[in-house]
Amino acid sequence: MKERARWRRLVASTTVALTALVGVLAGAGSVAAATSQDFGPTVITGIPAAPPVGTPATQKVVPLATVTTSLTAGQTAYVYSQLRAYAADQVNLVDNEVRCSGAGSSNVVMGENVLPSTGDPAHQDITVVTRFLVSATTSGTLSCTLYLRTASTSSSVAKETVSGTLRFASTSVGEDSAGLAMQKSLPAGNIPVTTSVTTPVLDQTLPAGYSQLAVIADVEYHRCGVDSCPNNFSTAKFTLTATTSGGTGCASAPAATTQESVPRGVNHAAIPLYTIVTLAPGCDQVHAQVTTTHVGGDTGSVGGAAPGLTDSTGQSGDTPNHTSAMTHLFIVPS
Repeated sequence: MKERARWRRLVASTTVALTALVGVLAGAGSVAAATSQDFGPTVITGIPAAPPVGTPATQKVVPLATVTTSLTAGQTAYVYSQLRAYAADQVNLVDNEVRCSGAGSSNVVMGENVLPSTGDPAHQDITVVTRFLVSATTSGTLSCTLYLRTASTSSSVAKETVSGTLRFASTSVGEDSAGLAMQKSLPAGNIPVTTSVTTPVLDQTLPAGYSQLAVIADVEYHRCGVDSCPNNFSTAKFTLTATTSGGTGCASAPAATTQESVPRGVNHAAIPLYTIVTLAPGCDQVHAQVTTTHVGGDTGSVGGAAPGLTDSTGQSGDTPNHTSAMTHLFIVPS
């Protein structure tokens, strides 16, 4: 409960910091106001029951919100979303997936399980944040849609209630000295956390003119790693750090750290992290990283990209399908 309470405060502080950052970006001359769409509360019914052992699960895929904006080639947008899920009658998978297409393309998904009223109170009402950068490869319209991906982990067809928001926090995000978005996502495959793992890591060279960097990371953490998971829970600490160099008096960001205990049933958790570092003159190098440390219980793992996700309701690997990034780290300068 204490870990989840800290996590909720982190989401709240991230939202406040994001609002402040949007104001800074707008004051710096970003393109128009962010386009956004709120949705819900919406009751989702007919969530597929878990199949027999050995049979792939069916995920129900529901589009909930779409935002669009015009970009020119090379322009980078910051996409931000929140998906709240509650009032579930079974243990249900809840994924917040955002897919962008058109002038640029990117797919990112974060998720965890929501519990019914008989489960751990800290996981009966969850909010999953999915946020990332997407750069335009051509001039035109960028369209991003938030999808709920959900399935019951029980033998019963399920329901839940969802609400949330999708928006462009900025449509003109600053880039590195090469004109590229400052972002790193893990490839497919989970990374075991038996002691401590540092990933992802981002090293960038900055152009002149920035005064601060918002450093943002989202970690998908899985309860069970490489052992038999006899404890039925896994506790880990997550720490985001950022340092700058290249000049005199270069600063480090305050470490963003939180601890999460993931019980059996919840199985995986989406961990949002956020910090800000101020840039001194000449400090044109930034190094950012996330360190995940095993604290107690079963080993866990850091989740990489998810391949074979169906475009609509179906089983993993059904066509058409796609890959969505999961654990990732990015920087928004101002």
